[in-house]
Amino acid sequence: MASNSERGYPTNGSVYVCNLPEGTDESMLAEYFGTIGLLKNDKRTGRPKVWLYRDKVTNEPKGDATVTYKDPHAALAAVEWFNDKDFHGSIIGVFMAESMGSNAGVDVPTTAVEGGGFEDDAAKEMDGGGGRGRGRLDSSGKMWQQEGDWLCPNTSCSNVNFSFRGVCN
Repeated sequence: MASNSERGYPTNGSVYVCNLPEGTDESMLAEYFGTIGLLKNDKRTGRPKVWLYRDKVTNEPKGDATVTYKDPHAALAAVEWFNDKDFHGSIIGVFMAESMGSNAGVDVPTTAVEGGGFEDDAAKEMDGGGGRGRGRLDSSGKMWQQEGDWLCPNTSCSNVNFSFRGVCN
């Protein structure tokens, strides 16, 4: 699979990580992903820029995250190096995370970071906010999907899931 930079898409240096095992925290991710390049520091906290998605009700991690590198090339290397590799007993998926604002009019995957992330408020309003991964609307209002991705059968959810998921997010 060609990387986004090979396709001519800009990269913001962030990767989306999924299928994380229970008990994963930000420091574990920073240590693991920091082995391939320097992570960007959050301006507010001074800590490595790692975002764990959490359930809004329970505040428990959902099993996915974003990690942001200082150098976008390190992010590309992280996808090649860590995708489909073991992380504390789970085979994780690692993909490029792209900012919607930087790709206006281009049909590419995006990752929203709830409560502190990549998209501006207008972009969040376009698709109702909180989603992530490929189940998103592009700038023309169409769903962006890859072969094998599937729609949640629960009509109140309608999330588009990555093809490797066995259950809906």
